Amino acid sequence: MRYMQRKITHICILIFFTCLSYSAFSQKDWMRYRYDLIGGIGPSFFLGELGGNNGVGKNSILDLDFPTTRFGFNVGFRYFLKERIATQATFTFGMINGNDKQTQEYFRNDRDLSFRSPIYEFNVRLEYKIRKERAGHIYDLKGVRGERPVKLVTYAFAGIGVFGFNPKAKIDGQWVALQPIGTEGQNFLPTRKPYKRVQLCIPVGLQVKYLANRYWSYSFELGPRFTFTDYIDDVSKTYVNPDLVAANDKTVPDHIARRLADPKFGQPNRIASDGVSYSYYNEQRGDPYDKDFYMFAMISVHYKLKATRKGWPTFKK
Repeated sequence: MRYMQRKITHICILIFFTCLSYSAFSQKDWMRYRYDLIGGIGPSFFLGELGGNNGVGKNSILDLDFPTTRFGFNVGFRYFLKERIATQATFTFGMINGNDKQTQEYFRNDRDLSFRSPIYEFNVRLEYKIRKERAGHIYDLKGVRGERPVKLVTYAFAGIGVFGFNPKAKIDGQWVALQPIGTEGQNFLPTRKPYKRVQLCIPVGLQVKYLANRYWSYSFELGPRFTFTDYIDDVSKTYVNPDLVAANDKTVPDHIARRLADPKFGQPNRIASDGVSYSYYNEQRGDPYDKDFYMFAMISVHYKLKATRKGWPTFKK
């Protein structure tokens, strides 16, 4: 009997120290596997002047027009500075779209403008791990309180990025770049200079990640991008005379330049009482007080790389 008691005691002590050493290893696991390769795909959304839902325009995600959703992809590289803190560099490509015909709101529908644009974005962000993973008991024993593995991890992130865009509108079956045309008088009004197609953005968001095993994990993240431009959709301020736009543009025929400045040019409600003048001159075309906004919702795959003794990543396991 005493022999059995000693044997059981030895086994319990062995299991205890095995679990303790495993727990200690798990706490340091992030130092050995502190690099992630990331690739993902998901929908992209735009919130600006063009399109929107069927109500009065709102400066929030409540005005998102889901039928104009497009898709994008990203590739990234993550490095853990601390167990809960990481930095990530990401390149993202996506398409965004806006179309006034998609909304039943009268004034936007009557404006009848539309666009699409690619987004080429590179950002660097800092991430904080809100909920930390835990490897759990080495045997994953049920009923052992506090030792169950935690495989669902949550992150919050914020950073800074640079992105390029090129808004185009489809007319007569062709996509035409809008920025060179100066649809709001940028080519002839001294107070309106052509906007730059490379801008800064502030990416923020949340990520939920599932750990499949030591090397592979899967995540979903929602990441709005706050920008400092109101011209991603080529619309911001007021109408100018389309005749002047056509006269100062050398990239497309005059009749196309006029229609890109105002698709309803020449229609009765655009003609002044004298029958000649353009009645919409200086009428509201956009809202310069609210900057444009876009967002990605990415489903990604992560692969962890082991760190060498010198701290460099390696594919060796």
